[in-house]
Amino acid sequence: MHLKTIGLLGGVGWTSTMEYYRRLNEAVYHELGGHHSAKILLSSVNFDDILRFQSSGNSEAEENFLRLELSKLERAGADCIAICSNTTNKTAESLARIINIPLLNLPELVAQKVASLGVSMIGLLGTKYVMYGSFYKNYFSKLGIEVIVPNPSDGASVHTIIYDELVKGSVLRRSAVEVDRIASSLMVSGAEVIVYGCTELPLLLKHSSGKYPVIDTIAVHVEALRKFIFPDEKN
Repeated sequence: MHLKTIGLLGGVGWTSTMEYYRRLNEAVYHELGGHHSAKILLSSVNFDDILRFQSSGNSEAEENFLRLELSKLERAGADCIAICSNTTNKTAESLARIINIPLLNLPELVAQKVASLGVSMIGLLGTKYVMYGSFYKNYFSKLGIEVIVPNPSDGASVHTIIYDELVKGSVLRRSAVEVDRIASSLMVSGAEVIVYGCTELPLLLKHSSGKYPVIDTIAVHVEALRKFIFPDEKN
């Protein structure tokens, strides 16, 4: 059976990339059964390279680096590409213009998902670049959705949990409790839903209190990829 080939730009970090791989294969199996699995091309980059670009604020160098990786996936035969990270989608609109296959822009998809739920205010958790930068929030503001973020101290705590623990494969119950506390404070401030604007944060869900609604951004991305593979479905 001919299936479309998904190109994943992963390693940002590797822990969430593993989750993408698992969920994509489960999605295809759920659709087709038997021994079917997803056709995936993976470019797994060295996350340390990405971190250097981020910490220096050198968006141009990061974009050039990503452009090369996306081109590799396109030449290898990918039918579409997904960058397995919210933060690393910062230059997605520009990158989409230099390849000839669709690039599924994660922040844009997340904003569309939130809008479809009729939500007018979200609480946003992620890296400091997502929470306090403008690129991610702009997708929501275009749709009339207000974004609130943690205070600087709480935001630093979330950022540290992501970069010092989750991207290294350390998923701690105490960190889930801390994220729950911060998310709950955003709900008290008026958020209707919490967007886990980092693809590592869903790794904490198994320890989460479940006391607030969450947008799992990996789930949003994988669902868009599923619909790309199976476009004739009505839902």
